[in-house]
Amino acid sequence: MYHFLVLLLGRIVTVSAKVGEEVKKKAEELGINISALVRRALEDEIRRRELQGALRRLRDEVEGCPELPEGTVVEVIRRVRGGRALVC
Repeated sequence: MYHFLVLLLGRIVTVSAKVGEEVKKKAEELGINISALVRRALEDEIRRRELQGALRRLRDEVEGCPELPEGTVVEVIRRVRGGRALVC
């Protein structure tokens, strides 16, 4: 289990994680830069959750749209490829 403590230091914050003594010891033995690892893991998780939120919002938008008549997408693609303007 992890416990995080965030302390404001200007624009940078310190994030403290409590881990088992053995985990810390193994990380040090293996030369793991814990600070860089935690920073990267947090950035990756933030990015993943932001993308999930965007996907969820997009899915909600698409589900709220009426269905297109059959052949509409094919016609749009043909017009775009042919350089013709799309008139709605």
